[in-house]
Amino acid sequence: MPYVVLIAIFLPPTLRHADPNQQAPSMPITPLQLARRLRAARKDCHITQAKAARVLGIPRSAVSQMETGQRGVSALELHRLAQLYSRDVGGFLEDRFEESNPVATMFRAHPELRECPAAEASLRLCGDVHREVANLRELLELDRGIPPIPEYSLRAPRSKWDAVQQGSAAAERERRRLDLGMAPLPDVTDLLGAQGISTVLVDMDDGISGLTLISADGNVLVAANRNHPILRRRFSFAHEYAHVLLDRELKAILSHTRDRSSLMEVRANAFAASLLMPADGVRRQVNALSKGLGSRTRADTFDEEAATRVEVRLPVETQNLEMHDVVRMAHHFGVSCAAMLYRLKGLGFVTEEERSSLAEQDGAGLGKALRGLLGLPEADDSHGEMGVHAGFVAMAIEAFTRAKITEGKLDELGRLVQASDLSRRLRRAGVGMGCVPGREEVR
Repeated sequence: MPYVVLIAIFLPPTLRHADPNQQAPSMPITPLQLARRLRAARKDCHITQAKAARVLGIPRSAVSQMETGQRGVSALELHRLAQLYSRDVGGFLEDRFEESNPVATMFRAHPELRECPAAEASLRLCGDVHREVANLRELLELDRGIPPIPEYSLRAPRSKWDAVQQGSAAAERERRRLDLGMAPLPDVTDLLGAQGISTVLVDMDDGISGLTLISADGNVLVAANRNHPILRRRFSFAHEYAHVLLDRELKAILSHTRDRSSLMEVRANAFAASLLMPADGVRRQVNALSKGLGSRTRADTFDEEAATRVEVRLPVETQNLEMHDVVRMAHHFGVSCAAMLYRLKGLGFVTEEERSSLAEQDGAGLGKALRGLLGLPEADDSHGEMGVHAGFVAMAIEAFTRAKITEGKLDELGRLVQASDLSRRLRRAGVGMGCVPGREEVR
């Protein structure tokens, strides 16, 4: 089958303009461009021509000819190579092509993901959303109005305590940059979206809290585990934000519980705790309760599941925090009681014995009972996923109403984030391309 026919079949809907008054669609890529892209994708994955040939069931020389444009590529071969290189078929045929792919980088760093079909599918979904976000931003020319995401260049931490200090200091610095003061953090995904960072929820193994993908052109996507409670997901998004600011050179980062003791993860957990529960804000809350400080020998970091011990010695005084105090403060900062207890311990307000005792009370249901007695609602997860994906869906709707994408493409984008039948729902709400001022409806 000739290249031109293949390209016409696979040309992504994003690049098919629906408005006849707009510029003509981009020309399909040439056979030589496709050949070069296949070679670049293979080398990015550190896969040999011999391995690619085995997957395709053809001689190695045929792969070599394929990568120099001397041999055609069938639809089935392109599909198999896209799977092998952790790419989407459409990505080979769009105007935009990234030679270095963060999804491929993630698979190289964590080959075990390929052994779990669900994990592999989730990672590929993240890659699809990441690519579509970049396409939508380009179509809507959104990058012009968003300032670059800051990057804090820090030396590698020498110890866990050093990692805690770096993470806490970076969070305080970021709070000042965002003019957040001591106030509780607003919706974390809204905050990330304002920085030009896309967010998504995907199904992942319980040990994975989140991941970060960063493309060569600077587009960033952060994912959290859909199966975790909403407060843990909030902490995970803050944790991944730390990786965006502090570890951006890695391009693909997987946050797994087995790595929680690594210095990079300790630093990210310390950042998340300080960003969500600023030290001065916590002190103000404790002072308002007329409570004192206690003596501590540790300042552990916590990732909403378990802690990493970090040793340090602080002055000795007294304290008397009770479970109802913890419940109120956890609600104030939008975190779990477990996270609040570790933060109180890290700041020297409770001992490990006191933290453990209060945690046992919370585990026995006292925290939940006290929330009811105090009239504090449980964290609402009913619209949690909708909020996480709101930025992506809004861009898709905007592109549709501007006639930048077709109705079919709109529904395709919606399905990526489990927002089904977007076009039908928009029509029922009276929203469509014909509703844009100054534009006639495209038929």
